[in-house]
Amino acid sequence: MQYRPLTRGTVYSFNTRRGTGFVRHSAGADRIPFSARDAREEAYRAGEPVEFTVVGGKVGVMAREVRRLT
Repeated sequence: MQYRPLTRGTVYSFNTRRGTGFVRHSAGADRIPFSARDAREEAYRAGEPVEFTVVGGKVGVMAREVRRLT
């Protein structure tokens, strides 16, 4: 089993109809795309604090295992 560190950030935007959105790393200005099928919940709001794993994708990096912080 490979260890993947979790990253904290916020939801930049989320389209509920498409089930896709972007998160912003807490230490950077780059937006990282994610899909609700790779997340733990089905919908997110802009500005929500989240925790996620950054992985390499077909076109670049993606956020996986996105989950809300309480």
